Amino acid sequence: MKEKTGKHSTVLGKIYRYNLILVLTSVLISGMVSLYISLTIRQNDLDTVIRNLSRTVANMDSTRAVLQSKRADSPDAREWMEELDLLSESFEQVDILVVCDTESRRYYHSNHSRIGKQFQGKDQEEILKGAEPYISEAEGTLGMQRRAFYSIKDDSGEIIGFVVSSVLTSSLARIRYQIAGIFLCLLIVMIILGVIFSRAAMYGIRRILLGYQPEEFQKLYVERTEVMDALEEGIVAINQEEKVILMNTAARSILKIPEGKIIEGTVLPEIFPDAHLQETLKTGKADYNMNQMIQKQNILSSRIPIFHNKEIIGAAAVLRNKTEVTKLAEELTGARYMVDTLRAFNHEFMNKLHIILGFLEMQEVNKAKEYILKTSLVSGESVSQISRTVPISNLAALLIGKLIRASELGIQFALKSDSYFYPKITPLPVDCYITLVGNLLENAMDELNSRNYPVKEIELGIYSEDGHTMITCDDTGGGIPEEILFSIYDRNTTTKGPGHGTGFALIREIVDCYDGTIHIDTEPGMGTSIEIVLPV
Repeated sequence: MKEKTGKHSTVLGKIYRYNLILVLTSVLISGMVSLYISLTIRQNDLDTVIRNLSRTVANMDSTRAVLQSKRADSPDAREWMEELDLLSESFEQVDILVVCDTESRRYYHSNHSRIGKQFQGKDQEEILKGAEPYISEAEGTLGMQRRAFYSIKDDSGEIIGFVVSSVLTSSLARIRYQIAGIFLCLLIVMIILGVIFSRAAMYGIRRILLGYQPEEFQKLYVERTEVMDALEEGIVAINQEEKVILMNTAARSILKIPEGKIIEGTVLPEIFPDAHLQETLKTGKADYNMNQMIQKQNILSSRIPIFHNKEIIGAAAVLRNKTEVTKLAEELTGARYMVDTLRAFNHEFMNKLHIILGFLEMQEVNKAKEYILKTSLVSGESVSQISRTVPISNLAALLIGKLIRASELGIQFALKSDSYFYPKITPLPVDCYITLVGNLLENAMDELNSRNYPVKEIELGIYSEDGHTMITCDDTGGGIPEEILFSIYDRNTTTKGPGHGTGFALIREIVDCYDGTIHIDTEPGMGTSIEIVLPV
């Protein structure tokens, strides 16, 4: 065992200090972020509570009846007040509940002594003008409050008053102090544990190093760590002289290098000219998940520089062969939609055979001939347009299947004539196109098939080019109800019953993943138009 030196102790001291700083910084940052998130969630929860209480009271028939009668001293009004007292008590987090008419005169107040007096504050003016429900902060008779306003309307839709649910700012502050106190205690405990674990880690390192100089182990670790962490992938590592220091079996297989051939010490460009690790050595920048064709294989390549004391000492490439996986996935997806398309063809073909059989049974031979000559499964022009426009076979199969399905349901479905893929590439993964288009069309067809609409039409537009993809879907259905539109991206939000409601949630996940946007324009009785824009 080598003798410990002062330099050794200094290095360990640096490791301890850096580790302690990292632990303390992580604890402080995570604590502040967690505190902020907790306070924000708590604030949102309170906003939801006061908003729900205001909406509940505003939608009560008894509330409308009392305001329309304009008598707060009638037996019905007293019974209504008792009901509101019980409701207010059930919402423990709400400090104040107020019901006023259009002149801001209180018909109900949690403190009954304030009934009949004028509402304090000017933040009710917007709700009386017909604004949507909102939350504001204003000075009231009991101090600063956070208020949720909701209008009360009669049967004709005329505003006859408003409801306000409030939480006092002092109550909010008390809640914040309680949460902050809990987090402060947890923060102190985590800091103490961080100090203890940092010291334990330092002593552990001393035992593991067995008295050797840390620099010796550090150099070996820096050279090997990037390539040893992913042994199941293809690994190629080089030093500053661009000579191979490591190449595992998976990399040899990808590069088709014979087993047993000595590679270590060979200049990388001689055996792997497309590695691009030379650029990584020069720039010091990492590149992740870059597509490459190597030996006629689709390879996902990540190139990572290796640093020591802020100086590049080498670079490593991580290679993942995704050719077979991608091929199998696309074949399975394409096969499934081709089967669906063939089923649809078969279904419509059988229907038309039954019609021909009926003519023959009635001995209407001429009509049967005429029907055979004039009919077709689907518009050949529509199928041809889809085949010409959409270069993705799986997506084209899906669209043709939907075209046939729409024809069976009496729905006119068309791919917009200005749709394009330019150049003939697929910026998005195939499964993303399938999910987006499939769910949009399925929702539109379900809506049009749910009722006897006079016009049943669906138009789909796909516009795809390098750096930009847009998908549009227009239908002539009944539109999306407001209560569904409010939570349309939540899973299980549906009008179709259990087992549905994931379509728009899946669409939202893809749009968010690619930093895109989705716009829904819907009008009751007129239809729905959906536009999805993705910057890829």
